[in-house]
Amino acid sequence: METFKFTARIMAKRPLRSLLTILQMALGVWIVAVILSLNLQATGTMDSLTETLGSTLAKITVAQYEEFEGGGMMVSNLRFSDLKRLEEGSEYIDSAFIFQIQWEREIVVDGTAYSVITSAEATEGYAQAMGLEIVEGQFFTAADRGQKSNVVLVSEVIAEQLFPNQSALGKSIYLGGYGYANAEYKVIGVYKLQSPLLEFFISQVHMIFPLGAAQPAWLAESGEETLYHEIIIKAKPNMVYEAVEEARVLLADRSIDEMEVRGEYFQESTRFFQEQVRTITLFLGAFAFVAILISAIGILSIMLVSVVERTREIGLRKALGASKGAIVRQILNESLVFSVLGAACGLLGAYFTAQPLINVLVQEITYPRLNNIGGLHPAAALISLVLAAVVGQIFGFYPALQAAKLPPVEALRDS
Repeated sequence: METFKFTARIMAKRPLRSLLTILQMALGVWIVAVILSLNLQATGTMDSLTETLGSTLAKITVAQYEEFEGGGMMVSNLRFSDLKRLEEGSEYIDSAFIFQIQWEREIVVDGTAYSVITSAEATEGYAQAMGLEIVEGQFFTAADRGQKSNVVLVSEVIAEQLFPNQSALGKSIYLGGYGYANAEYKVIGVYKLQSPLLEFFISQVHMIFPLGAAQPAWLAESGEETLYHEIIIKAKPNMVYEAVEEARVLLADRSIDEMEVRGEYFQESTRFFQEQVRTITLFLGAFAFVAILISAIGILSIMLVSVVERTREIGLRKALGASKGAIVRQILNESLVFSVLGAACGLLGAYFTAQPLINVLVQEITYPRLNNIGGLHPAAALISLVLAAVVGQIFGFYPALQAAKLPPVEALRDS
């Protein structure tokens, strides 16, 4: 406390110089904290997802790309009956579900039209397999799917926007657009959006309908069996590769023309993102190193100047019996005060800016739809604070050593 008070008096005498030194350290700590938070938040979330889903989740596809004049399209050969074949005929597959993405969807609520960017149709096994958190209400059942009931689940985001300050359960949502004739759907559940990092494997959606319930009337009347691009399986723990191999055997008859049964694994789909985060961290880490080095040089400079300005004081203290160790400790303590104050300012800035900066970096460099990866990570804040303190002590040691070496008589004469 005495050192802090003494340093505060020195800062009051040289406010601009002291402020610049603190801001230098704050800048370095801010950069380090943001970069560490990016790495820790992304890898931590990914590790958590990999731990819970990585060894169990995979996609099964039987499709090929067919070209025609003016373009091309992906043609699949998976049917709803294949879902039961996988669930009932495999000893390694715990559950399976179909998740059919439907892009921009026009809806009408209370006479107002809205556009929902992503929605999906799914089978009843989706919620349990993916660990979907239902905030209120319930997920639809096999009966709802079989009867193609006009029910829907919406995300918390949609529920809050469409029905602010009230429960969304039982509310009506009308589908607009060609073939729907404003069909009415009842909200039976509200769910929490899952981690955005799942986007690499399965799209994040804001509305979920029972499979086949949100198809236009003309498609339902066509009489043709619906083909699905993929079936997602959840294997027993650490059995995902065996489950995929078994799926290849069970669905071998679907491999017609140039189609073949393929498996895509969740843990492999995230490898690109992990490599990108590692690259970003290494690249920006170089800037963080330069920033913290400049901050350290600022500490070194101000402490050297401080020692020169206080030559008489140091000589007088030594003449009165102060040991070299006491002089070194005083200078190092002053350096620590500057480092900690700078770190506190840097962490305060990181607290308010880490989340938007991390989102921008991730969206620009990896995947535009990823957001809310996280803000300032507690471990990143602690590491940055310790790093600032250590750097301050290392670069403050030379000025402290110079002060301790001053002979009392020469110090008094030089002053």
